[in-house]
Amino acid sequence: MIMSTARDYIRPEHVEDYLPLIRELIAKTVEEEGNISYTLYRDREHPGEFVLLEFWRDQESLDAHFRTPHFTSIVPQIAKYHAKPSVVNTYTEV
Repeated sequence: MIMSTARDYIRPEHVEDYLPLIRELIAKTVEEEGNISYTLYRDREHPGEFVLLEFWRDQESLDAHFRTPHFTSIVPQIAKYHAKPSVVNTYTEV
């Protein structure tokens, strides 16, 4: 199993623009083959900071996710609301 975290740092004035986009990405991603879980969390102290906690069956499933039409169209739209670049980390279960 692969776990990935994707942190978005959204400018506060654009949080309401970000939320519908990320919700659309989530709705489509949870339907993907190999996705186990894909959940958004908001930082309690910094309301413009979000993290997607993702669980994937394997690396191939995660790689396929990066090529989906919803990922390749929504992520660039989200990027225009960033206060700083996203940070993505992946982990292997031990």
